[in-house]
Amino acid sequence: MHAAAFAMNIGPDSKNQPPADGSTMDGKHYVYQDATDEDCQWGLWTHLGPLLATVITSGTLAPLGIVWGLYVMHVPGKERPFVADHGREMFNYALTYVLYSVVGTALVAIFTLGIGLIFFAPFLLIYGLLFPILASVAAAKGRYYRYPMCLRFLKAPQPKTAEQQFA
Repeated sequence: MHAAAFAMNIGPDSKNQPPADGSTMDGKHYVYQDATDEDCQWGLWTHLGPLLATVITSGTLAPLGIVWGLYVMHVPGKERPFVADHGREMFNYALTYVLYSVVGTALVAIFTLGIGLIFFAPFLLIYGLLFPILASVAAAKGRYYRYPMCLRFLKAPQPKTAEQQFA
């Protein structure tokens, strides 16, 4: 896979189908046309807030992104699909990052007798710093963002068909 395509893994799925909430495709990026400035600010701080908290506290508040993503998804994102999507994505990323940090570090240390940590630690550092910055930039521009190598614990709700709406 091309590096640029890997870094900008944006959109709801790999078939380049636009999301069901009225967003359109702008080049390679899904842009939510109805995103207000406030929505974009919420999206920006959804990704940047936990990153800043983690950097300021030297990693102590790294799991904050899990709770913050759920909060953003359910409180300000209740009436705003763009904000809810970024909250859901932050939750998925934060939980994935914690799993990579705890379980991945332990497994790499055990199976490689600690030598593999020479490569795994920089991976965690880059994954923890670079991708939230890319996500916050995309959100500030009104774009959707999908973290690469992220486990999807919460998936986007599927739009209801006409039959389901009236059932």
